[in-house]
Amino acid sequence: MKHAIENKRLLELAAKYVWWTSPDITVSENIDKLVANVMELGTWDDAVALLDTIGADPFLEILDAPPIGVISDKSLAFWHHRLGREGTVPKSRRRFG
Repeated sequence: MKHAIENKRLLELAAKYVWWTSPDITVSENIDKLVANVMELGTWDDAVALLDTIGADPFLEILDAPPIGVISDKSLAFWHHRLGREGTVPKSRRRFG
Protein backbone atom coordinates (compact mmCIF):
# COMPACT_ATOMS: atom_id res chain seq x y z
CA MET A 1 0.00 0.00 0.00
CA LYS A 2 2.80 2.42 0.92
CA HIS A 3 4.53 1.76 -2.42
CA ALA A 4 1.31 2.59 -4.32
CA ILE A 5 0.92 5.86 -2.42
CA GLU A 6 4.56 6.79 -3.05
CA ASN A 7 4.24 5.98 -6.75
CA LYS A 8 1.04 8.03 -6.99
CA ARG A 9 2.78 10.99 -5.35
CA LEU A 10 5.75 10.69 -7.73
CA LEU A 11 3.40 10.66 -10.72
CA GLU A 12 1.60 13.75 -9.39
CA LEU A 13 4.90 15.60 -8.92
CA ALA A 14 6.09 14.52 -12.37
CA ALA A 15 2.90 15.83 -13.97
CA LYS A 16 3.29 19.14 -12.13
CA TYR A 17 7.02 19.78 -12.67
CA VAL A 18 7.81 17.96 -15.94
CA TRP A 19 4.50 18.61 -17.67
CA TRP A 20 5.87 18.15 -21.21
CA THR A 21 6.65 14.46 -20.65
CA SER A 22 4.40 11.60 -19.59
CA PRO A 23 4.60 11.20 -15.79
CA ASP A 24 5.27 7.46 -16.22
CA ILE A 25 8.29 8.17 -18.41
CA THR A 26 9.57 10.87 -16.09
CA VAL A 27 9.37 8.61 -13.04
CA SER A 28 10.85 5.56 -14.74
CA GLU A 29 13.47 7.12 -17.04
CA ASN A 30 14.11 10.74 -16.09
CA ILE A 31 13.79 11.16 -12.34
CA ASP A 32 16.78 13.52 -12.37
CA LYS A 33 14.76 16.02 -14.42
CA LEU A 34 11.99 15.88 -11.82
CA VAL A 35 14.46 16.37 -8.97
CA ALA A 36 16.16 19.32 -10.70
CA ASN A 37 12.86 21.02 -11.45
CA VAL A 38 11.59 20.55 -7.91
CA MET A 39 14.89 21.91 -6.57
CA GLU A 40 14.41 25.04 -8.68
CA LEU A 41 10.63 25.51 -8.88
CA GLY A 42 9.10 23.34 -6.19
CA THR A 43 7.06 24.35 -3.22
CA TRP A 44 8.44 23.38 0.15
CA ASP A 45 5.73 20.72 0.59
CA ASP A 46 6.50 19.18 -2.81
CA ALA A 47 10.23 19.19 -2.13
CA VAL A 48 9.75 17.49 1.24
CA ALA A 49 7.40 14.93 -0.33
CA LEU A 50 9.98 14.13 -3.02
CA LEU A 51 12.80 13.89 -0.46
CA ASP A 52 10.69 11.59 1.73
CA THR A 53 9.80 9.41 -1.26
CA ILE A 54 13.14 9.01 -3.05
CA GLY A 55 15.67 10.07 -0.42
CA ALA A 56 18.46 12.63 -0.56
CA ASP A 57 20.84 10.78 -2.91
CA PRO A 58 19.22 12.00 -6.17
CA PHE A 59 19.28 15.57 -4.81
CA LEU A 60 22.97 15.21 -3.95
CA GLU A 61 23.70 13.88 -7.45
CA ILE A 62 22.10 17.00 -8.93
CA LEU A 63 24.28 19.15 -6.66
CA ASP A 64 27.37 17.28 -7.89
CA ALA A 65 26.50 17.89 -11.55
CA PRO A 66 23.77 20.53 -11.95
CA PRO A 67 22.03 20.33 -15.33
CA ILE A 68 22.86 23.19 -17.67
CA GLY A 69 20.43 26.08 -17.47
CA VAL A 70 18.00 24.48 -15.00
CA ILE A 71 18.98 25.46 -11.46
CA SER A 72 19.91 28.94 -10.27
CA ASP A 73 22.85 29.75 -8.02
CA LYS A 74 20.35 30.70 -5.31
CA SER A 75 18.65 27.29 -5.42
CA LEU A 76 21.97 25.45 -5.51
CA ALA A 77 23.13 27.37 -2.44
CA PHE A 78 19.87 26.62 -0.61
CA TRP A 79 20.01 22.89 -1.35
CA HIS A 80 23.73 22.72 -0.62
CA HIS A 81 23.05 23.93 2.93
CA ARG A 82 19.71 22.15 3.34
CA LEU A 83 21.30 18.79 2.50
CA GLY A 84 24.18 19.38 4.90
CA ARG A 85 26.94 19.79 2.36
CA GLU A 86 30.13 21.49 3.44
CA GLY A 87 32.63 23.39 1.38
CA THR A 88 32.15 25.53 -1.68
CA VAL A 89 28.61 25.96 -2.95
CA PRO A 90 28.23 24.74 -6.54
CA LYS A 91 27.51 27.28 -9.26
CA SER A 92 24.92 26.94 -11.97
CA ARG A 93 26.08 26.04 -15.42
CA ARG A 94 24.90 28.26 -18.23
CA ARG A 95 24.46 27.31 -21.87
CA PHE A 96 26.54 30.26 -23.06
CA GLY A 97 29.50 31.77 -21.28
